[in-house]
Amino acid sequence: MTSVKFILVGCGNIGVRHAALMHQFGKLEGVCDVDESKAKQLAEQYHCKAFGCLNDLLTACKNAAVLVICTPNALHAPQAIQGLDAGFHVLVEKPMALSAMDCRAMIDAASKAGKLLMVVKQNRFNPPVLAVKHAIEQALLGKIYSVHLNCLWHRDEAYYMQSKWRGTKQLDGGILFTQFSHFIDILLWFMGSDVKVVAASAANLAHQNIIEFEDTGVAQLQFANGALGSIHYSINAFQQNAEGSILLNAENGIIKIGGKYLDNIAFQTLKHGDIACTETSAEANDYGSYQGSIRNHDKVYAHFREILLHNKASIIQNEEAMQTVALIESIHQSIQHNSF
Repeated sequence: MTSVKFILVGCGNIGVRHAALMHQFGKLEGVCDVDESKAKQLAEQYHCKAFGCLNDLLTACKNAAVLVICTPNALHAPQAIQGLDAGFHVLVEKPMALSAMDCRAMIDAASKAGKLLMVVKQNRFNPPVLAVKHAIEQALLGKIYSVHLNCLWHRDEAYYMQSKWRGTKQLDGGILFTQFSHFIDILLWFMGSDVKVVAASAANLAHQNIIEFEDTGVAQLQFANGALGSIHYSINAFQQNAEGSILLNAENGIIKIGGKYLDNIAFQTLKHGDIACTETSAEANDYGSYQGSIRNHDKVYAHFREILLHNKASIIQNEEAMQTVALIESIHQSIQHNSF
């Protein structure tokens, strides 16, 4: 296989971005959306087939190799399993699913089918993130004492009115899944240790009657290696996304990856000298009325193609994606006991 043939389910904002990358890294054979007008519009742009049903897409485009899933969060697991069972490799947007149990079912389906399953984790390709991960692997920081994640973004009522699934417990799942799972992934990737939620609390302070879950929360964590951690997250930042940062306080130094999307080294004081690192050059995904994470999806596609065509080892492991979902589930369980 010298060129990758893709099919896409979900033709919303992020699906449109994915379609452009499929066209860049291979060929888009077909698209699907329950809103058939969106599917037809995208299909016309890329001269491919349009469908209103996933089963029809999978049946009609058997010559394609990869199913890309850009649908609401709760649909990721059943659609991924359906695609894997039908003989397709699967690339699925974050979050992997809304429960660790569903994640496990996806992993098992991929193993049974002998197909590649990968979750989009584009923040892992941010230069500051890669530089700090390398420093941790080289033991330059020594023992990590604590880690602190700050996520302050802006999502207003207009954002939630754009799509009916947003803000619902059933399809969206909450802001830790939809807005902040990338940041939790990096936190766990850095720590490389089992974690438990000591306590979490949350409240809906500015989105009453708009969303079915909290808009602000805090969580205290304890890792198996003894380190402590905290997560502060909110979609109530004034007017625009304000911060997405991780601070590591360790035996041999302190370092903070800052910016809105883990895109620069905000400060560092290290025993063995500063980490050499460029800022993230990519811009955030801009959807007009709001912004998402850094636009590193091209790096995800390049990596996915290398794995598929040349059997390259992946830096995005499904077990790790499942751990992110499991931690969010644990935070939600603690919130049920501690919310205001």
